[in-house]
Amino acid sequence: MHVQHVRFNYPKSPDLLHDVSFSLVPGKLNVLIGMNGAGKTTLFDCMTGALPITSGELDLPDISDILYLTQFIYYSDELKGKDVAVFVGRLARLKAYRKQETYTRHLKQPRELDLFAHLWEMKIGKMSAGEKKWLFVTLLTTVPRSLYIFDEPTSGVDPATRLHIMRRFEQMTANGQTCLFSTHQLHDLLHTDAHVIFLHQGRIFYEGDFKVWLNRFETTDPDVAFVQMLALAG
Repeated sequence: MHVQHVRFNYPKSPDLLHDVSFSLVPGKLNVLIGMNGAGKTTLFDCMTGALPITSGELDLPDISDILYLTQFIYYSDELKGKDVAVFVGRLARLKAYRKQETYTRHLKQPRELDLFAHLWEMKIGKMSAGEKKWLFVTLLTTVPRSLYIFDEPTSGVDPATRLHIMRRFEQMTANGQTCLFSTHQLHDLLHTDAHVIFLHQGRIFYEGDFKVWLNRFETTDPDVAFVQMLALAG
């Protein structure tokens, strides 16, 4: 899967994406990193057809075969977790979409199973931001697709829940699924096999292995590497 020389701009406005090219690597977590306002969400919107590219090529699965979870989740606070599950299951034409077991087969830890059962009966408005993120990731990753894109899925999430989300992404990758997500939590990548794409001011300044990126700046602290990368990008 490749993005090749993609440009995007709104009518009569400067480019927001400039000649963006990168590849998604099978068997690795594909991670888009960059400052707020770098163009990450715009890029995701272009990849999923929410925005039309100005020029370039998208060598990606058909839009119907891409699952995209945006950063902000809009659902009525009165809906329960099980209502969202039924909505997702019906859209994806999952069998037994009304049963909890349909969505929990990939959950391995008792804590996760207990949390899912708890959220199943809870109203969305009563859930914390982290609980909502975890529930939506858990539900949507049961839907079979060729490409999964998540916009800051660990933003506003406590460390334990972040770990569960990251483990789910690693599990998907191990099962041959392609996953791309954006994050500012770079330390979460230290113990993963990650392919990072550094986007700054609408341009790609680095693409490659996460650990190679750290070694380039002779550090084990990804935040230090990030700051030094910004200095190089100008």
